[in-house]
Amino acid sequence: MFQRIIKSVRCEFSSLGISFYLLWWFFHPLSVVVVVGFFLIPFFIEYLKEVIAFGCLTVLLMGLYAFTPRAMKFLVYISSFLLLSSLSFVKLSFFHLYGVKISASALFVIFETNASETSEFLENYLNVPIIILFLLLFMPLIWLLVFKRKKAKQFKFENTRKKPPIKIVLLLALIIVSGFIIQWKFKNENILLNSFSSYQEYSKTKEILASQLAKTENNLVSDATNSDDEAAYVVIIGESTSSWHMQLYGYKRETNPKLVEIKNELVLFNNVITPNVHTILALEKILTFTNFENPKPNQNASVVQLANAAGFETYWISNQQPVGIHESISTIIGNAAKNKYFIATEGYKYTIHDGALLPIVEQVLQEKKKKKLIFLHLIGTHVAYYKRYPKEFEFFGTLSRPDLDKKANEYINTYDNATRYNDSIIRAVIDKVKLLDTNSYVAYFSDHGDDVYDEANIAGHNEYLGTKPMYEVPFMVWFSEKYYKNSESYSKKEALKQRAYNLEDFMYSFAEISRIKFAQMDSTRSVFSNQFIERPRLVKDGENYDKK
Repeated sequence: MFQRIIKSVRCEFSSLGISFYLLWWFFHPLSVVVVVGFFLIPFFIEYLKEVIAFGCLTVLLMGLYAFTPRAMKFLVYISSFLLLSSLSFVKLSFFHLYGVKISASALFVIFETNASETSEFLENYLNVPIIILFLLLFMPLIWLLVFKRKKAKQFKFENTRKKPPIKIVLLLALIIVSGFIIQWKFKNENILLNSFSSYQEYSKTKEILASQLAKTENNLVSDATNSDDEAAYVVIIGESTSSWHMQLYGYKRETNPKLVEIKNELVLFNNVITPNVHTILALEKILTFTNFENPKPNQNASVVQLANAAGFETYWISNQQPVGIHESISTIIGNAAKNKYFIATEGYKYTIHDGALLPIVEQVLQEKKKKKLIFLHLIGTHVAYYKRYPKEFEFFGTLSRPDLDKKANEYINTYDNATRYNDSIIRAVIDKVKLLDTNSYVAYFSDHGDDVYDEANIAGHNEYLGTKPMYEVPFMVWFSEKYYKNSESYSKKEALKQRAYNLEDFMYSFAEISRIKFAQMDSTRSVFSNQFIERPRLVKDGENYDKK
């Protein structure tokens, strides 16, 4: 009886131009999603949605294949198999690494990723389960290509014209219904649709940012003024550094020996979060007027343009590669500076440590300009952590967490080593500015943090998980004695350091400590101001961070 059913099914599909053998291979990626996804996808409802969505996509492609001219059937089949296997691999890999489905914010990061970052990501996260998953999905295709001539007879490449009319109608209905179900209910589970809509939004965002933020001048802040006779202000933008792994914030290891030495000279904020846990989304808010309440302002400007308008000679010194698929958002913002230095380009075949920025900083500080504002963009503690410090900074190597395996402890040790090296860079910049003995400050914050086996079982960051170590970042400022002579001593305000603050309002805090006045200034959003008002710190889709 079973054989009769199989024979009947084979005949039905053969009449549609699809052999039962071919059908088996068409559904191979879906079968991997069904089986492997059962163990990787944490919630059954989520698992069911992923399976249905992937099943509908499989049926849709199979239906389109049936209408393909005979001469192109094999090529279309191979392309469909490759597409389905690739989507399955990306989907399941993301669940394996982060325990969540791939999100729009993650796609934004992919669009910004350059070749070097891709290489480092693969190096950092490529493991045995990922390799097994890859082989499980793609080995059948390799086998098929190698033995395609031998197995070609098993592919029924009939013409669509030979199909009975009723079956053509049913096939078309199947394609339309599958597409409708995906669009109606499972758009977020479909990587193709999600990627397409995300890329459209990403491209539009980049276009708007480039038109408003890449130019030196911006009419929105053209009225900005600064009354300083001389100034040397430095803003250090860190990368992936969480306050959870900093000695200054109570971490058990000595990751900040240099800054601890001058702790009394620092205004150290203890309750600061980043608005997003991905660089592009975070810096777009931190360095411009964009915030959660107004994510796409009609008119926008950056801290660099504000400094330009106020009469500063501006410098953007970066150890981050300036290009992604086109150019990164931080590059767009940095391009507004009057002087630009990008030391890491695609041409470099080795890792450049942040120490390479220091000679440029020293050179710029010595330039005969009365008022300077220097933006220093570090590679910081970006994954892969072990590449972020020279060999002499291999300080931590012991078993930090006996409850975790060897690999997890290696991640923790390398991240802590990178944090310790980052500490030395910040201190070196402060020391260089201090030697000037002028009106100056050095401000430091990180764009976001990484969770390195603190709350989640991962080393990295992901908006969907959004753990505290990813959001809670360091924010500190060092002021010179001459700076304090002309303004309030922020260091004496202990209450100021405890304020719950979201870095999306950095534009206003930056303006205040840089003594910049302009029409758009809102002192209630400056953490240094007596008029500061604590607001709900909203993250993700409007979630109040302080009520998590």
